[in-house]
Formats: sequence, C-alpha cells, structure tokens
Amino acid sequence: MKIQILAFSAIIVATSTLKAQYQYPKSKTVDVVETHWGMKINDPYRWIEDIKNPEVINWFKAQSEYTNSQLAKMPGQEKLVQEFRDLDAMRSVRYNPVAKAGGLSFYDKSLPGEQVNKFYSKDIKTGKETLIFDPQTHVAGKTFDFETFVSNDGSRILFSLSEAGNEVSDLHIYDVKSGKFLPEIIPLALGPSFVSGSNDQITYTQLKNYDVHDPETMLNMPCKIHIVGTPVSSDKIVISATTHPDFGLQPQEMPSLMTFENSPYLFLVKLTVEKNLTIYFAPKSELNQTKINWKPLTSASDEVQNIIAYGNDLYLLSAKGNPHFNILKTNLQNPDLKKAEIVFKGNPEWKISKIYSAKDFIIINKSKNELIIKQSFYDLKTGKISSPEINLQGNIKARNISTQDNEILLVNSGWNIPNQFSTFDLETEKMTKNPFEIIYKMPFVKNLVVEEIEVRSHDGAMVPLSIIYDKTKVQRDGKSIGYMYGYGSYGTSLTPTFRTEFIPLLTKGTVIAVAHIRGGGEKGNDWHLGGKKTNKPNTWKDFNACAEYLIQNKYVSAKKLAITGGSAGGILIGRAITERPDLYRVAIPEVGMMNTLRAEFDPNGPGNIAEFGTIKDETEFKSLLEMDAYHHIKKGENYPAILVTTGFNDPRVASYNPAKFAGKMQNENGSKNPVFLDVNYNAGHFGGSTKDEYFKEESKKIAFILWQCGHPDFQIK
Repeated sequence: MKIQILAFSAIIVATSTLKAQYQYPKSKTVDVVETHWGMKINDPYRWIEDIKNPEVINWFKAQSEYTNSQLAKMPGQEKLVQEFRDLDAMRSVRYNPVAKAGGLSFYDKSLPGEQVNKFYSKDIKTGKETLIFDPQTHVAGKTFDFETFVSNDGSRILFSLSEAGNEVSDLHIYDVKSGKFLPEIIPLALGPSFVSGSNDQITYTQLKNYDVHDPETMLNMPCKIHIVGTPVSSDKIVISATTHPDFGLQPQEMPSLMTFENSPYLFLVKLTVEKNLTIYFAPKSELNQTKINWKPLTSASDEVQNIIAYGNDLYLLSAKGNPHFNILKTNLQNPDLKKAEIVFKGNPEWKISKIYSAKDFIIINKSKNELIIKQSFYDLKTGKISSPEINLQGNIKARNISTQDNEILLVNSGWNIPNQFSTFDLETEKMTKNPFEIIYKMPFVKNLVVEEIEVRSHDGAMVPLSIIYDKTKVQRDGKSIGYMYGYGSYGTSLTPTFRTEFIPLLTKGTVIAVAHIRGGGEKGNDWHLGGKKTNKPNTWKDFNACAEYLIQNKYVSAKKLAITGGSAGGILIGRAITERPDLYRVAIPEVGMMNTLRAEFDPNGPGNIAEFGTIKDETEFKSLLEMDAYHHIKKGENYPAILVTTGFNDPRVASYNPAKFAGKMQNENGSKNPVFLDVNYNAGHFGGSTKDEYFKEESKKIAFILWQCGHPDFQIK
C-alpha cells in the first residue's frame, strides 16, 4: 500500500447560488489525494479533521449558529416539548433497577417533572428510601452523568462521574453506612468493578487523558487494581502491553478483568468490539501477587461471546457450529472446549439471545428474531432446565439483580406496551414483591397497533420489519408520514420497547417502522456476519428494501418518508440515501459514522476495526470505501433534506467525521432541500443530561421531519 499526498491547494467554494434560500457557511476544499492499493482517493474536506485548529473551530461554530437560526424558524417545537412533559407526567415514576445487596435495593429514579435520575437505596424489610446521589446538587452549578456499581455486600458503591456531555469519567467510592464519599478518586477509569466477593478491591482500565480528540487516549490502556484506603498512585498494573509484552496486546485492545462470586477463578478478557472473546484465566488468589500465572482459555476461533463461572465449572455462550448459539460446559481444572458438554442448544426457532447468572442459576433469554422473547433457567446445582410460563403482557427480558439469592428482575414491554418491572424467584418459580411498579395513564396506547412482517431483500433474505401506527389516524392510502429507524452493526438487536420519542409522531398519524437489518443480531450470529465488513452493503440494501415495501403497500410515500440511525447507524443512513435518494424525503444521521475510510484514525477508531475493517488490508479497504457515505456523494444528485447531528465532545465518533459529510453534501447536493449540521457543544455521543434538554433535542428532530414531510402545523411561514 502506498500513501502519497499529491497536493495542498486551498480552494474556497461558496454555496451554490441556485440554493439562495440556504446560505450555508462557506466550506473550503483542499486537494488531498492518497493512494491506497493502487486507487487514488480524493479527500477535499480532510482539513476539518484538524479539530483544534482555530479555523476549524470557527467553521463548526458558524455551522452551528446557522443551523440553529434556521431550525428556530420551525413552528411547533415548544408544543412538542410540552407534549413530552405531559407524557412524562403520565407515568408515576421512572426506574432503573441496579442491584439488590445487603438488605437494600439500589436504583435510579425520577418523578414526573424532575430533570434527572437520582440514585436511591431502599431497605427491603422496612421500605425506607434513602436518596444517595443527586447529580445536580453534588457540585454546585454542575450536572453529572453517572453510572453505578454496587459491591456484593451492598456496603460500597462505585460512581463513574463525568460532567454532563463529557463522557470521560473519574471513579468515586461511596460508603453506604456513613453516607459519604471516600477521599480517593480514581481518574480516567473505564469498566470499573469490585472483585466479586470484595468491597475493597476495585479493578479498572485507564484512559491516557481527558482529551476526547486525542487519537492516543484509548490506545495501550493498562488494567489496574485499587485497594480502598491506599493511594491511587500506587495502584498495581495487572496487565498492560508494556508490562506483559508476551500477551500480544494490540494497542486498541482493552484488557479487562471478570470475577464471579461463586468461582475461585479470575478471567482476563481482551476487549474491542469483536464479539468472539480471547480469554485467559488464573486463580483469584493470585490477583494481589507480583505475578499472575495466566493460562489461555479461549481464542477468537472458539466464537465464545460470554462466560459464567460457578465453582470449578465454566459455562460458555458460543456460536461455533451453531449460529443460534450453544451453552457449553467445561471444568476449569482441566478445560477442554473441544470436549465441552452442550447443556443448552439454540435452534432456528429459538436462538439464545443473552445469558446472566443469579446465585445458583443461569438465566437464558431466548428469542424469535428478538421480537418474541422468553426464558429458560438452568439450575447450576442440579443441571436441570425449566421453562415456566410467566403471565405478563408483552415480551419478557430477564436479568440478574443480585448474586446473593435467586430473585431476578423481569422487564416486560412492547412497541405499544409501556415498560413494566417485576421480580421473580427462580427456586419457587413465583412472582415476588415488586419494589419497582409503575402506574401509567396513557389512553392513546389502546389505539396503537403493531404488525410484525418480513420483507424480501435484494438477495432473497427475509428481513424482519416492525410497523407501528395509530389505527384511528392511518388509512393505508400512501398519504401518511413515515419514520423508519435502523442500526445494523455489532450484532446489536432492536427489541420491542416502548419508546417515548415515537409517541408525538404516532399521535400525529405517523407510521413508525423499525427495520431489523443484517449487521444486527436478530436472527443469530450469521445475521450479524451478513452485515459485517465485506458484507456491509446488505445493511443498507435490506433497509432500502424495507422502504420499498412501505411505499409499495401504501403505508407511506417516498415524498413523506423520514429515516434515522445513530452512531454506526450513520453508515446505514448515509449509504441508504446515497444509493437510493429517490426513496426518502428526510434523513437524520445522528452522531453518525459517515466517513468510514477515516474512522480508524478517530480516537475510538482502532477498537472498531474488528467490525468494519482497516485500510491496511486491501479487501477491507475496498469494503470501507463501499460503506463510506462521504465518498459516495455525487455532485448534482438530488438528495433528501438532511439533518446531520454531532456532539462536539464525542469520544466514540469524532465530530469531524459527520461534519465532513455535511460540508461536502452542502456544496454538492443538487436539490433545494436543506442540509444542516447540528452541533451540540454540551454533549458527547449521547444527548442532553436533563429531561428538558432531551425533550428539546427530540422536538427539534421531530419538527424537522414534520416540516419537511408537509405536516400543516410545522410549516415555516
């Protein structure tokens, strides 16, 4: 491979006078040509990647100010914000159960009208509730995003805290008995956890610095252990590329430790987005020794995607030989995956979706296309499997909430069924007292119907498509506005969940569609592989096939169909509209990966090579170019209205990646449709930290869709 910069000549390109109604900030082009595998690639907006350059900073600000000035003209946004507030008031409370330990339940909670989730505990016997953490009062004048990790005995809590929108966290340790944070703070900690069975041993992986734009910050990260009460500066490196060169850690691999309370073993995992895990193991007793005698356990070729340890036994979720997954069992005193026992087998009807561990059970979530979800439970003491009928409305997802007993959490929901929590005892197979009940008063829900169908794609593959609409407002005459969502990467499935952001569209007669395209995991491991690397075109071709189905069957028309997808879903949206611009009226790639040929040079890029590929390999380079929406923009082509969003502090998809797409599209789009770059300076990869910030961002997106699709209440006068 030869890379050569051929020219650097700046040419200022003004916005076309043919589009006088949108006077975008000027985006210059600079001739930058590279040769990869004998192919010359022109990248005239490469200069935008110099994110700290004052010229680039000013360009972003100009784009943001112009977009804000234009979007502010859209009527109806304040009404949408109020509609979201009204929706929030229609549920008694919002919960996110976290753990049960030490006689306490721990959970996030917000009441109607409250701006943020707060963290609470509740005494299981007395019902006494205690507010532990309020992210708006922890430090005066600041709001924090937070994640929590509770020790097995419930005596201490780890808080990963970052200022709202930053996403780079420091780790704080909270003592439950005293109600205070301990003095030590661990900076730049990723993936923290207590060593199972301990409340004073904390493992974590550490970033290099706080600069989300530094391409080195997520490379060669060490895995460390902290002992509560000791100086953070003396934390031992458990493993790193420098201290353990024999492990062959690649710069992008994040070493992480896993422990299980009922197992005497410690597991080391090399993490990227690669689902097939490389794992080592050692006695847990060696964790604090100078040298840990790691032994290899799995390689990527074993296709192991999760493990659960119990005593000397190890259970592995593997796709090897079965794309619908098997659960294997081997003994860690003499592990042998080739002779491992299959204790549970997925099949074409019911694939294994996720597994979790309770005290003495493996919780097995199994699904049909991730659209119908049920459970089986494996008794770790007896080896028996049960599949009790659970009488709850909608689909049921089960997960653990405690390692001390066999009570688990059930979440039942659907596209038209608001989320509800229940608790279930695996030993008695009966419901238990539920501390997380939510009361809903949403009368419109009774009018929402769901159709689950399959659409034939370009190569004959049958793609699941969920269609949701209000039966009193949709006539199936092609006149309805449509909104289709998709993702299609990492094997991630889009499961039926009640989504608040859909409601203001549904109540206005919009048809919602969720496309379960290849690259996701809905139909098993092969469904993921069918949209990965060289197979990535299936992702947007499946999506376009779903759009054609909606149009041909008169759910919507192309003049009124809006689409969106976020993050890696930017590949989907970008290539859907560059391949078939005629199918869509609106496209909203949210914090999207639009320039995949340059993605591996983003701070988070190397870790994503396993999913998308690298330009250092000829075949993968060609695949990256094929999935690159930025390089597929055709000058003079009529593209739909586009709202490109980015968080300026985004550590996952660098803000310049979607910005380059927006700048090029503004200059080369042949239609009169708007192309706006919406820059959120208070966000990273995700949106606002308060409810009102979220409501405003969603209202802006919805108003843009309704404006462009012709809804009379949202037209600019």
